[in-house]
Amino acid sequence: MTETVAPVAKPVPRPPSRKAETISASALALHLDCSRTYIGKLEAEGVIQRQGDGFPLDESRVAYLRYLRRERQQSPRTQADADYVKVKTEMLQTRLMEKRRELVLQSDVDELTDQLCGVVLTHLSGMAARCAPRGDLATRRNIERVVFEVRTEMAKVCQTMADKAGEPPMDEQD
Repeated sequence: MTETVAPVAKPVPRPPSRKAETISASALALHLDCSRTYIGKLEAEGVIQRQGDGFPLDESRVAYLRYLRRERQQSPRTQADADYVKVKTEMLQTRLMEKRRELVLQSDVDELTDQLCGVVLTHLSGMAARCAPRGDLATRRNIERVVFEVRTEMAKVCQTMADKAGEPPMDEQD
């Protein structure tokens, strides 16, 4: 009986370990597109570290990129710029909505609401006199009672909505 044996895979040769390439501060400054003085400042701040006679190129590059990212995230100027762009965008959107007539002034809405409420309350108040037959005080009093209940309920709903919106009481308003 013959046995079949799976072929054995050859081990993948590993590249010989390289010692990290080190370069001078001037060469690193050219590589990072900055000055030699700036490299000294980065070294003093602990961003990059000298190893022996020079700086490890790959480690220094990665450390410098991380440093730049941290600085960008922490910069107050960056935050201020982002806030400015956000506010400017909101202003432009508001102007566009105004031009498209998608926005209305709160004072216009308040005036319209006051007019409509005035019409409703005026007609409710006159309803008893218009609906009850002449001389039928019992019917007229019943209609007036119902109108009073409706007006009271409307006032309660309005007061609840004002409380939820944080509106001050009427006696504290202008």
